[in-house]
Amino acid sequence: MLDVVFLCEGTYPFVPGGVSSWIHSLIAGMPELNFGIVYLVPSEEDELKFKYEIPENVKDLVVVPLYDIVFKPQSKTQFQAAAWQEVTPFIKGVLRGESVGFEQAFRHLSPSGDREPTLTVRELANSYQAWEVLTEAYRENFPKASFNDFFWSWRYAFLPLFKLCLAEVPKARLYHTVTTGWSGLMAAVASMRYRTPFITTEHGLYVNERRIEISQADWIFVDAPRRGALEIGLGTFKELWINLFLSLGKLCYQQTDRIYTLFEGNLRKEVEFGAPEEKIEIIPNGVDVERFSTHTERALPKDPSKFRVGLVGRVVPIKDIKTFIKSVRFMDANIEGLEVYILGPTEEDENYYAECQTMVEALGLSDVITFTGPVDVRSWYNSLDVQVLTSISEGQPLVILEGFCAGLPAVATDVGACREIIYGRTPQDKALGAAGSVTWVGNARQTAEAVIAMYRNPSERKKRGEAGRQRVTRYYQRSQMLDSYRTIYHSYARSGQKVEA
Repeated sequence: MLDVVFLCEGTYPFVPGGVSSWIHSLIAGMPELNFGIVYLVPSEEDELKFKYEIPENVKDLVVVPLYDIVFKPQSKTQFQAAAWQEVTPFIKGVLRGESVGFEQAFRHLSPSGDREPTLTVRELANSYQAWEVLTEAYRENFPKASFNDFFWSWRYAFLPLFKLCLAEVPKARLYHTVTTGWSGLMAAVASMRYRTPFITTEHGLYVNERRIEISQADWIFVDAPRRGALEIGLGTFKELWINLFLSLGKLCYQQTDRIYTLFEGNLRKEVEFGAPEEKIEIIPNGVDVERFSTHTERALPKDPSKFRVGLVGRVVPIKDIKTFIKSVRFMDANIEGLEVYILGPTEEDENYYAECQTMVEALGLSDVITFTGPVDVRSWYNSLDVQVLTSISEGQPLVILEGFCAGLPAVATDVGACREIIYGRTPQDKALGAAGSVTWVGNARQTAEAVIAMYRNPSERKKRGEAGRQRVTRYYQRSQMLDSYRTIYHSYARSGQKVEA
């Protein structure tokens, strides 16, 4: 049996980023434990390429496609009235953004021990009783929307849910999910199936990030307003998708044994989204300070005539690269010798990357901004004067902490833990001074002005970089984070098992 199995969605080991680096750090830092990874992917046809060298103590890797649904041939089954009676409240609750009746529904949706699920995916999708539940839910919640569009939205949302209840997951002493959503559901299912605990660590708030993505999505049909009515809100079907993730988030919070979060602000928001406060504990991120602070190589030769600004991150909408590009237009008018580098993968959202390139060209910044693709960020932190982060959602960004190790000040949007890692959290921490500036989300001019201020005052820039170096050394050491999770893992490995559902 494995010691710990990570449930991952859009992260390690196939997608680089702060969360992926954090998972890799935990696994590599605990060679005495055996790990497994369950990775959720939209389709088995998706091409997956490893972005990390997998440590030897990863003993199993399972890839679970979400949306590839195959109905297996089956003999005619007897109508299960009692099963449907217990499953229906759960299904209807999900459509409303609630989490009710999961324990009762579980025994009919998922196997456990020698017991097979009462209802098959085919029955849940295609049976007369499924149709009855669906039409009742439609009349109760969305009676003025197109039923045809409601039906297909429901199918696309619920079939992965039913499939995950059946998915094979390696047995482990502890399951660890790093988001709520689909992987949180899978952790809850595995925990109930094998009667073992599971814990949740949230970096960014999954529900909030999905809400942002869904509100901007162009693949979800937006129903037209009724004649004479004002078009208010996101529309029925975006609301349905948001409700799905609200429900899965609440389910994860209810079922998990413990919730670990990165900072006080996250804790407050998790409680708002339905997490019991007594389950939550704060464990800040940590970085290998020595590894980043002692790295002396430079990606670029030192040149006093240049002022170099970098954004370290994936080129995806949640990082709001477009606002950063707009801010560079203001910087370029005020900074002599400006060079700007966007340091991170570009292939995750190729359409967004193409739009960013077009914006760079349209603003006449092709000679100023360079997209580097994936790089060894250690040599780049030593080559930059200021690091910028324009994300619209974050947890506790590792890239800012890594930059602090090299004495690199940061300008970051007021999301996640950015304010407290730049200005300090406790009185003692705040006494170290500001390690940069915090700006409003989506405000290109304010971002530019913060960078320009540091350009014009080199001594202040150096002072802020030193404050960041001291802050990360005192409060955000990787060894501190590893010790916390090592204690957690060993504690749960020795704990008793859950009661069978």
